[in-house]
Amino acid sequence: MTRLRYDPLTQTLHWIIAAAMIAAYAIGLVREDLPKGDFRAWLLTLHMQIGLLVAALSVVRIGWRAAHPAPEPVAATPTLRLAERLGHLALYVSLFAVPLVGLLAAWIKGRTVGVFGVAIASPFAVDKPLAENLEHLHEFVAHAMLLLAGGHAVVAIAHQFLLKDGTLARMLPFLDPTPTRPAA
Repeated sequence: MTRLRYDPLTQTLHWIIAAAMIAAYAIGLVREDLPKGDFRAWLLTLHMQIGLLVAALSVVRIGWRAAHPAPEPVAATPTLRLAERLGHLALYVSLFAVPLVGLLAAWIKGRTVGVFGVAIASPFAVDKPLAENLEHLHEFVAHAMLLLAGGHAVVAIAHQFLLKDGTLARMLPFLDPTPTRPAA
């Protein structure tokens, strides 16, 4: 029998990573407008912890996926299949690039970074101009990641409700993943 849906752990990781990514992005935007102080510093710590959680859960998800293949793909043209693969690859790259560039920026700025309760001092020499460039790159890649994720969501919704091929339902336990329109 053909499996139409992703397994529960893959679904859970997908949605936790999505929510954490959005939370880290929102915190990063909001904290910039706050006055310097304890609350802003705490938000930076929270932002970094969530970003590192995104990277860690992405490693788990990739490892899980290697051991538990995806369900059969929905019918698509070779061009759409390539676009899907490139889109997913870009999302995965951004899920690692954003936190890693942010971590490097923090360390090169001279910050000690708490990684899940363990304080890790910077292994790099302080270089404020490089840190500032990395912070700009971090922001740019974060914006790109959010655009990719938004595009991913729009495409999944369009597949589900316009093409009626069950794509979004493959990642949601409460929708029926059975295509309601025959494959083209």
